[in-house]
Amino acid sequence: MFVSVGTDQSKAMEAAIKEVFPNTTHRWCRWHVLRKAREHLGEIYSRRSGFKEEFHKIINNMLTVEEFENAWQHMLVKYKLQNNAYLSQIYSNRQKWAKPYFKGKFCAGQTSTQRSESGNSMLKKYVGRSCPMHQFVQMYQQLQFDREEEESREEQASRLVSATICCYLFCPSICMLAMDGCVW
Repeated sequence: MFVSVGTDQSKAMEAAIKEVFPNTTHRWCRWHVLRKAREHLGEIYSRRSGFKEEFHKIINNMLTVEEFENAWQHMLVKYKLQNNAYLSQIYSNRQKWAKPYFKGKFCAGQTSTQRSESGNSMLKKYVGRSCPMHQFVQMYQQLQFDREEEESREEQASRLVSATICCYLFCPSICMLAMDGCVW
């Protein structure tokens, strides 16, 4: 049974996944979301306004739902895009593509519909085109190590946020005393 499935934004695929794999998390491919943004947003996406960088930051770096929501609203106001049909449509489906909505959902680090697309993208950051085999093996091992480290850091951050929320909710006075000596 699949835990998570990434697809393009096909309605037919969405319906099939819901019917055949009802307990599976259905994600939209990040690459397709970005490609369609470029197509639908045209000039605002390509000009030097900073929109593209901010949009990518929201998609790639927001860790909490609150952080995502605040950044999204700020972006809409800053670039006067509150009534943009495409952004409204993808926002209404944010639980399928926005990183914070996948906390605790296993997806093996895949953000693209094609494993090779995502794998190649990760590998290109480590290995050059004319890399000898022995160096390829070393760099591939480094990639694996770095991915495990990143997953560990994200898991740690997620646990810290959960622990902090629990602390504030259930014993705020003890939490404040404990955090008094913390360096953030």
